[in-house]
Formats: sequence, C-alpha cells, structure tokens
Amino acid sequence: MKRERVDPPYKVYALRPNGTRRPLDAHGIVVELRPGIEVEIDYAPHPNFAGQLVMQTPPSPRMKRLYAEGNVDDFAVLFGGSNVLHVWVERRRRQPQTAKRPASKRKRND
Repeated sequence: MKRERVDPPYKVYALRPNGTRRPLDAHGIVVELRPGIEVEIDYAPHPNFAGQLVMQTPPSPRMKRLYAEGNVDDFAVLFGGSNVLHVWVERRRRQPQTAKRPASKRKRND
C-alpha cells in the first residue's frame, strides 16, 4: 500500500558553510545523531499533518526490527528559547514480556 503524502513535499535546502542554500529534491532525510541512533525528518507527511514537521525515531524501515530486538527509542526535547528546540534520542531496553501466571486460588478463612 502506497503512503498518502503531501505533494509536492516541503521545499528543503542544504546549507553551505557560507550560509547559501542549495535546493534538495527529497521527501525526507535521516540524521544519524550517533552510531545506531537515527531520526527521520519527513518533508512530505500525511496530509493530516500538512504544515507540521514530522520526525520519528528510529526511521520507519528499521522501527519494527529494533522494537523486536527490545530497543525503544524515545525523543527528549528541551526548549532553548521561543525559537530554539533541542531534540535528542534516548534508547532504552524493553524488558522481555513474561507469560502471565493464572491467579492462585487461595482458601479464604471466613
């Protein structure tokens, strides 16, 4: 099933060291914050999220596999001012789920 997306995607640019912009032809990018920790930024989100910046971690193609391995990546956010947002990813290990034991039938002393 094809993903429904905003079309055309948002205009995005690569910034050169001198501040000039170079247009990019992309529906999104993946940023590696550190080895194994990545954030996907979607430039063509679902129409319900048009006008919003959609980020997910881990990137959707890897999400199912990482979760099956017991890894859970969470965003942490710090507001640096009214126009600055700091985002990082914290990885935690999910405890393996154990089978539920049936409730014990204890005798009641009435």
